[in-house]
Amino acid sequence: METESVALLISALSILLAALSIGWQIAQYLLSAGRPKATLLHGLVSHSEALSGPVTANGKGLDVRRLREQALGGFEAVGIQVTNHGRAPVIIESVKLRPRGGVMTLIPISERIGPDLPHKLEPGANASWFLGYDHAVRLAEASREVLKENVSGVYMTAQLGTGNTIKTRRTLRA
Repeated sequence: METESVALLISALSILLAALSIGWQIAQYLLSAGRPKATLLHGLVSHSEALSGPVTANGKGLDVRRLREQALGGFEAVGIQVTNHGRAPVIIESVKLRPRGGVMTLIPISERIGPDLPHKLEPGANASWFLGYDHAVRLAEASREVLKENVSGVYMTAQLGTGNTIKTRRTLRA
């Protein structure tokens, strides 16, 4: 092999190694922060337990009527579960109920069920907050009637300590 070919090969390998190194550094930076994800929940909540599940893609929650037939008590609720998939803790400052397709916001203060806010969510942990389903119905109706908005249902958001807001992707029909 000629010296020019060897030099070109060494240069190409150096560039490849540098690109891999910078890619690794970017990945480490992105993965070192908290990465919260939000899931919209629906179900029954009592003073001692919550029987809930994620809202489906078509906007349906759990069949509360069937749960009540099984002698399960509590009130119908909508909630948000925040899971921290990152490597650093995340601070949850507040949770809000919002209409999909509208601008109104319901900020629960006294009737919210869940950990006190602000809440520190450790890596790999999750926490849930619930509100009565009647709040969701009233918010959707108020958005439709008062503001004449085309509201398809409700979703929830969580305000983080960084100022960012995460929201649930799914919408509960209300």
